[in-house]
Amino acid sequence: MSKAHVGFQVRQHNPWRIWLVVGLVILLLFITFLSGREYQSYELKQLKLEKEVMANRIAEVEQRASLLVKSNAQLKGISKIEHDAYEKANQSQVRLQKELLEMKEQLVFYQGIVSPEQLSLGVNIQSFEVNKKNNLGLYYYKLVLSKRGKSNRFVKGNFDLLIKGQQEGESKDLSFQQIKQDYNRKDSKFSFRYFQVFEGDVLLPDLFEPYDVQIKIKPSTKKIKPFSESISWIQAMSGGSN
Repeated sequence: MSKAHVGFQVRQHNPWRIWLVVGLVILLLFITFLSGREYQSYELKQLKLEKEVMANRIAEVEQRASLLVKSNAQLKGISKIEHDAYEKANQSQVRLQKELLEMKEQLVFYQGIVSPEQLSLGVNIQSFEVNKKNNLGLYYYKLVLSKRGKSNRFVKGNFDLLIKGQQEGESKDLSFQQIKQDYNRKDSKFSFRYFQVFEGDVLLPDLFEPYDVQIKIKPSTKKIKPFSESISWIQAMSGGSN
């Protein structure tokens, strides 16, 4: 019995089918990439818009809070007849300050997403707070400055605190040099790579009612612009700003 001869089998090969499948896969991947990029671009625009809206709301609330602080300072010095009005205004002010802090936290969150790691070199006012030490106008202050940006460079310069308030019914501003106990020029100079803490005592004059603190940052490092930020006295007394 003879065995069947097993030889080579010739099969037809169509390479164009393989290339067609590869082409379709590449096309699908490209379409997916474009769709993802468009979606990310849309999300980024939405975050920038929300950031701008939040910044505008913060400015509006800060203005309302500042007006309430001034109103409180005036009402506090009148008479007991105005006590109820003062209490209501104070409650509204506390509520506004809480709302302001929450919005600032949200703004920081949006800032971290919209402008992640390409932030230019700069200085941030990380926090500022004051605590009453006695009934003679003596307060303890603490200011924390931090650096913005990824550079390893030191940032240098000086700062000034301007306490705004009223004394015997008239507006009055007090500079850091006027109220700092044993003031020395080094007390207002900064030089740091990551952050720096300033703390000490300030003495306010008799009958002076503070309502606002303006912090002025004056860098000497090149390409860093000077700026100033304001915080209400009540906010500083309740734990400072973030």
